[in-house]
Amino acid sequence: MITVFESTDKFPLEKIGKMAGVCWSSPIDDSNKNIERAKDCIKSGHGRVLEFVDIELCIEGYSARAIREYYTHIAGGPTRLQESTRYVNCSKFEYFVPPSVKSNPEALEIFGSCMENIRKSYGKLLEAGVSREDAANILPLGMNTKIVDKRNLRNMINLMNQRLCTRAYTEIRGMAQEIKSALSNYSEQWKWIAENLFVPKCDVTGFCTEKKSCGRRPPKI
Repeated sequence: MITVFESTDKFPLEKIGKMAGVCWSSPIDDSNKNIERAKDCIKSGHGRVLEFVDIELCIEGYSARAIREYYTHIAGGPTRLQESTRYVNCSKFEYFVPPSVKSNPEALEIFGSCMENIRKSYGKLLEAGVSREDAANILPLGMNTKIVDKRNLRNMINLMNQRLCTRAYTEIRGMAQEIKSALSNYSEQWKWIAENLFVPKCDVTGFCTEKKSCGRRPPKI
């Protein structure tokens, strides 16, 4: 689940255009002109001004593994807080089940049994007097977690270009799609950004940059 906090800029295009207008010594009191100026900046590739748009989200229901991949997008000074395994009792943790496991009854039974054993072992460690922070060392990467994330628009566009690619891992691609949907519903200006900028990188380059292409776009010659 993705929650867009109200601290996220509601009118990102207006803000981009206003900041650019200051640099160009242009009037910044007309919203429509600010929006057009913002679109001109975006189309011209003037990315620095995108860093003034703040995005603050709560991301939950995804595995620690997917969140760890999300963390690799560190450009532009993002920051985040993650649900503590030091203070939170994780004996009833939920977890991500990959599609290849879900579709295989035998694999699903093995996977579920493993997770249940970890849950029980974690609980037994607590009963034995082990602290939550020490017992947390046996928790799996597939365990669902929750974070509060803050980053700017320029960084989010880069993240979307990478993680909406069909070669991105299934879970984090789903996360990127959910973030795109949540921001698209936040305001009309975000909808424009989501539709035009939150796209796979091959839509930006016009060709596939991956060594192993999915075939969606022709490879770079």
